[in-house]
Amino acid sequence: MYPEPYACSRWRIRERAVPWGITTIPPSSRHQMLLVAVNRAAAFNVAARWVLHDLRSPAQSLTLMADLIAEPSEDLEGILREACANLARSLELLARVVHPPTIGELGPISVADPIAFIADLQRAGRTHASVELAVDPALPAAAGSARDLEHALLNLVLYATEWLRSRDGAVIRIGTRLESDRVQIVLGWSGPPVPPEDEARLFELPAEVSVLDRPLAIGLPIAWEVVKLSGGTLTYSPDEGPGPCFLISLPLWRPG
Repeated sequence: MYPEPYACSRWRIRERAVPWGITTIPPSSRHQMLLVAVNRAAAFNVAARWVLHDLRSPAQSLTLMADLIAEPSEDLEGILREACANLARSLELLARVVHPPTIGELGPISVADPIAFIADLQRAGRTHASVELAVDPALPAAAGSARDLEHALLNLVLYATEWLRSRDGAVIRIGTRLESDRVQIVLGWSGPPVPPEDEARLFELPAEVSVLDRPLAIGLPIAWEVVKLSGGTLTYSPDEGPGPCFLISLPLWRPG
């Protein structure tokens, strides 16, 4: 069974009632966009906490410099340089979380940059799962939105992190490839696949979950929605395994 916070019921196939006062959510409605915004705020709040936690190490190193000066055998310049570099990296990540790409027209995007950003956020969180990237730097530009792609990838990484919570040596794998006229991102992780009886419900809105109380519970259906907004598709692809795998497919950018 997939993680309980993500247990889902029908959303995108038909209108349905939700438990926090909205009577129905027709596809592409303003209410659907509100769900996207609520989930985005919750997901990137987790990412901000990851980065703030990561900031402790370089900041603590700087505060210990006075003690290190008393140790002439220490490479003070090297320690200071490394601490400042780590601090700058964490502050840069935090700035990207707080100031995401603006909402605008779909355009050419390099999928490598959003992937690297989300991988750096996950590493900053120092979770039990490591991240391995296999990104082709020569991939052509995809048509889409960097903001939406970052949002979808973060929801998938949060889902994977929840799934792998109790597994030692867990690995989240993110790779890219070019298939015909599509740029594809494959995100998977170690562990058993989703049971076949649960696959059909992965991208459906939770039925018994208060969206305002637990906005991360709609991570997968929101990821499906924001990828669709970019003209792409998000599917669960167990054949890409081993382990659970999701496939994001975006059209190639064609000017004019």
